[in-house]
Formats: sequence, structure tokens, C-alpha cells
Amino acid sequence: MGLNDSSPGAMRNGRGLSDQWAESVVVRPRTTERHITVHRRLVLGFALSIITLIIVTAVAVALSLRFDDCGGQDRSGGRGETGSRGSGRFNGSRGERMGERGDEEVVQPWKNSRLPGSVRPRHYDLRLAVYMDNFTFSGEVSIELECVNATRFIVLHADRLEVDRVSVTAESSAGGRSTNRPGGGVMRIHRHFPYPANQMYVVVLHRELKPMRVYRLNVSFDAAIEDELLGFFRSSYTLQRERRYLAVTQFSPIHARKAFPCFDEPVYKATFSLSLRHDPQYTSLSNMPVESSSPADEDGWVTNHFTRTPRMSTYYLAWAVCNFTYRETQTSGGVTPFIFSALLWGNCLFGVGEEESSLMKPA
Repeated sequence: MGLNDSSPGAMRNGRGLSDQWAESVVVRPRTTERHITVHRRLVLGFALSIITLIIVTAVAVALSLRFDDCGGQDRSGGRGETGSRGSGRFNGSRGERMGERGDEEVVQPWKNSRLPGSVRPRHYDLRLAVYMDNFTFSGEVSIELECVNATRFIVLHADRLEVDRVSVTAESSAGGRSTNRPGGGVMRIHRHFPYPANQMYVVVLHRELKPMRVYRLNVSFDAAIEDELLGFFRSSYTLQRERRYLAVTQFSPIHARKAFPCFDEPVYKATFSLSLRHDPQYTSLSNMPVESSSPADEDGWVTNHFTRTPRMSTYYLAWAVCNFTYRETQTSGGVTPFIFSALLWGNCLFGVGEEESSLMKPA
């Protein structure tokens, strides 16, 4: 049989060969498409894995760099605080001099347990309003400061005080000359915040305080009259079956910071001017005599202004708001003690001398 054999058998065989060839031609492209699809999926999965790995690596590197920065800041702050402890009574810390670059996060003098010493108080003007009906008080303190070393930070003590407003003004330059800066010498404050871990309050300025110049820090605040026998606290007694309350102070050794913002370390000595405003049914006393008394204002309250104290530490300051009676006398040494008392409670003694003042415990 030749190639042109047209017999039915040959036709059947030829058709069979053509069908086989056609099937082989059709199957091969389908197999190739499947392979391409599988390859694409593999490449896509591999690419996603690479991208995920890159993202995870970038996040890990960023976190590690952030951790190193935080660690470096803490170490830098620690070195600055150590320098402040070893630099003398009022020497500023080495870290604060580094702070001239303006990097607040590197220098953190408030993390030291002791005050940095770049500024020191000269005089406190303290005004308090005492509310015996709900055992709270509000106050304003104006502190005259002398700058010892250039610094952007004013760090002082405050414990359990709700600070409302803070301002800083430049009072005078070297030699006592008044400043004539625009705005009356007002210093711009970057921020202010409490640091409860060390019972401190921090004021961060935009510009540095200059050495040998005088500034004034003004702070208004509110607080509760506690019952824990520390700071400015309340007590009670019974007189003719009537329960009465009083509010007195106990600042030794480090509890003046519970009554007003101050430099509450014995080395920071200053003078104090105190004013107490209260309901007229109470009497206010301090360890200095009353200099003047303002008559009742619109709400019927009175204000007592006490004489300026000698230069002393914060824990020597004392006052009381009560309805006791009292007697006073004068010793041969010029000390004027006065005793105030109430039945069934005991006696308290205030002593006023030329050098220092003190409040003694109940007898």
C-alpha cells in the first residue's frame, strides 16, 4: 500500500495518526500554561517573603536605635547629675553646662535626688487663703532668685500641690540695676511640669538665666489640708462637747514642700513674708508677730500680714489657723514667745528670736 492508498483501513489509520498528532499539539500548550502559573505563584510568594523580611528588619533596626538613644540620654543625664553632687554647695551641674546646646532630653537635673544648685532663693513672699470648711487652701508664692550658674532649668520642691500658673521675670542685672527688657523682663517658659518621683517641680525656659542676676518666680497653687501630721495638716479637739478643728504646720525635716513650692533643703536659706487669709472666727498665728491686719473684705474674711523673718531654712517657718487664745511675753535675750492653748488639747509654743524662729511640739 502506498501513501496515496485510500482504502478504509488506511483512512482509519491516517485519521488515527492525525488525531494523535492533534491531541499532542493541544496538550503541550496547556502543560506550559500550568507551569507558568505555578512559577508565577512561586515568584510572587518569594517576593512577598523578601518584602516582609525587609520590613521586619527595618522595624527591628529602628527600635534598636531608639533604645540606644534612650540609654545614651539616661547615661548622659546620670553623668550630669553626678557632677552636680560633687561640685560644691551651689555649683551648677556639669550636665547643665552641657545643656547650653538646648538639648533638654539629655540634661535632666530633676532626676537627681538633690537640687541642682544653679539658682538659690533669697526671699519668699507667701500668701495663703485657708478654707477650714472643706480643709483646702490656695496660695501664691513669689520667690526672689539669684542665678549662680547659667541654666534653662528652675528646679524646686513641691509635693501634692496642684500648680495652676507659673511665670518668671528678670528683676535686676549685675550690680542691682533694673532691667529694661521689652515686656517688663518676662522670661518665656517652654514648659513646666511636676516630677513626683523626687517631689520636684520643673520650669524649663526658652533662654538661659544669667549668672549674678536676680529673677522672680511666681507660682499659684491649690492643695488639701491633710490629716497625716506632716506639712500643713489639720487636727481637732473637743471643747464643751463641741468638736473644733485647727490647721497647723510641721515642716521638719523636709515637709515644707507639702505647703508651698520651695527649695526644701537646709542649705537654701532665705527670708519669708507670710500672709494668711481666713474666716474671721479663726485666729492666725505665725512664728513672727503680725505686722498689719486687713479688715474683712467682701466675703467677710480677714488677712494677717506677718513680719519678715530672719534668714533661715524652710523647715523653720510655721503658722497656725485656729480659734485658740494666746499669751505672749519677752525674755531677757530678746525672744518673744507666745503660748496659745485650748482646754483638753495642750499648749503650743512659738518662739521668735533675732536669728531663727521655731515651732515646738505640743507640751
